[in-house]
Amino acid sequence: MAYGAICNILNLFLIFNMILLKFIILISYLYPVSVTFNVNMQDQYLNGGNVYLAGADTLSLNSFGLFENEEIEAWNPNGIMMQDSDFDGVFSATLELDSNTTYFYKYLNGPEFELANISNRFFETSSNDTILNIECYDSFLFDCFNTQNELVEVTFLVDMQQLMLDSASVVGLLGVNELFTNFGYLNNDLLNPIPPYDPASLILSDDDDNEVYLTTIFLEPGIEYQYKFVNGNSWAGVEQVERSLITSPVKGLNLNEVCYNLYEDCPDFTTLVNELTFQTNVSNAIVDNGFNLGDTLVVRWGYGETQAFEKEDTLQLMPFSYNYKVDIDSVLVSEEDGLYYQYYKILNGQDYREIFFNFDYTENDVVLAERRYFSLDSLDNYSSIVINDNTDSNVDSRRMPVFLNTNNIDQEIEVTWTIDMRPAYYQILNGDTLYDIQGTFDVYNVDSLYSWGVWMNGPASEPANGETWTQWGLTLQGTTAKKMWDDGTRGDQIAGDHIYTLVLNYDSDAQIGQECKFGIKGGDNESSYGLNHYENINSVDPNIHVYWGSINPIFYNSWDYDLNEPINLFTCNIMDLNQDNIINVIDIITVVNIIVGSINPNSYESCAADTNGDQIINVIDIIAIVNTIISS
Repeated sequence: MAYGAICNILNLFLIFNMILLKFIILISYLYPVSVTFNVNMQDQYLNGGNVYLAGADTLSLNSFGLFENEEIEAWNPNGIMMQDSDFDGVFSATLELDSNTTYFYKYLNGPEFELANISNRFFETSSNDTILNIECYDSFLFDCFNTQNELVEVTFLVDMQQLMLDSASVVGLLGVNELFTNFGYLNNDLLNPIPPYDPASLILSDDDDNEVYLTTIFLEPGIEYQYKFVNGNSWAGVEQVERSLITSPVKGLNLNEVCYNLYEDCPDFTTLVNELTFQTNVSNAIVDNGFNLGDTLVVRWGYGETQAFEKEDTLQLMPFSYNYKVDIDSVLVSEEDGLYYQYYKILNGQDYREIFFNFDYTENDVVLAERRYFSLDSLDNYSSIVINDNTDSNVDSRRMPVFLNTNNIDQEIEVTWTIDMRPAYYQILNGDTLYDIQGTFDVYNVDSLYSWGVWMNGPASEPANGETWTQWGLTLQGTTAKKMWDDGTRGDQIAGDHIYTLVLNYDSDAQIGQECKFGIKGGDNESSYGLNHYENINSVDPNIHVYWGSINPIFYNSWDYDLNEPINLFTCNIMDLNQDNIINVIDIITVVNIIVGSINPNSYESCAADTNGDQIINVIDIIAIVNTIISS
């Protein structure tokens, strides 16, 4: 038995070693090697200016090695872009392939494979790195026809479909070589140089009326050129993007079509709208002292690549109204992307963007968060689209525009700022915490809310101590001049009504439009970054009343900022503090203890004890409970 066991062990050992040996041999047989492919393109007219390589191993047919440390899938038409680094018309690419393996491959001129309907090229790797001989494109020959092109024919194409043409109704092209002497030649000789960076020398054509414009000129190979397209024939229409190319000595090249003022193709806008209408009402802007009927109102639309280019149209004042309107004919839109836009006031040649925050925006682009948005998902008929921004609301996405008045007050004036803290009260009552985004003064208790106090910060508070923004936290808390009051003094009308007051005196050179933010206990706990209050001072009525959290109504969902009243998200049985469904003397005792400070009420107890909903628990609430008990 012992002998047999030993034999079995020896057999297993031999088998293991044989398997191991085979594995080692296989690994050594298939280790990666470097292979450089070369193709001569001198006699070709390049389609898009790029040459590619594609292929696959003959066994698995699912891979073509590694290129620039990335695995390339089989027959990927644009996975391997070849380079002509020495500008001799020969394009090269180096791959990491398995050794001792056969591969199929072909070259591509732009998107087109060579050797159409002809068998693939093939090559078997060895155990060494290899540089393949230069092959002729679209031929199995190695002795290529080498052209001696002194100039290369180059065709430029630009898509203008999404752009209204300049008044000249032409599209141009300008550029310069690296020596700043010319921008190539009009003919295949050196006798007709094109002037450098001249917006009027090259006018493109659109012979098939598809709004894609092109022109062909001749450039020197191996020379770098800078160029731009022109909407019109003057510098006013020159696009802002930077374009460049270095030509290889090939027969010619047809550059990829680009979108005017973009590096890539134009976005896909396929839905035709016969008429797009923007209309809004400026009555709130006028009341807010930010707009006059003589001011120019424009809409800029297409932000966030919802159009190929941002566009601008001027709205016209409708007779006997505060309504402005503009109709735009024949607009291509994307149903998926919708439309981002914004209203601007134009006054004395200056642009003034409306004060607007998209409370429904959930992405990370801070610019788009301040743009209006109109969804196209649910529209069935695109013959016309009317975007009507005339809702009298502080939070609705279709609300009227308002503008910050940047003029000086032109007189010394005393301004009374008041802030209603009830939105904070109800939000905390419903279980939320007001987080201090720059410190530790989080507010999660209604008692803390009123005992800690409120401070004003930002440029609007500058008359208090000469500082626009005082450091949040203990610094602001220690700045008495910026503290607001609810004690019936210092301009406050009613003590304990949860409306806090700060009176500030502004000089005549102060701006009418003011920016500020408020903080409990001096903390930055009203809202997140970038959300501030913007208010215009009116000398006729220099009293500015705001509601806490109106800059972020999505979070403060316990308060209706249009009706300025609480939304009943939190429910309690009024007067029934111990939740036994009986209103009796026990409830009275609890209210008394709350008033004298013997107990710290929770959210439910605070709600049930405040019988009249004035956010104050006092003897009036006790009397109400007593009367309820007597009557029952």
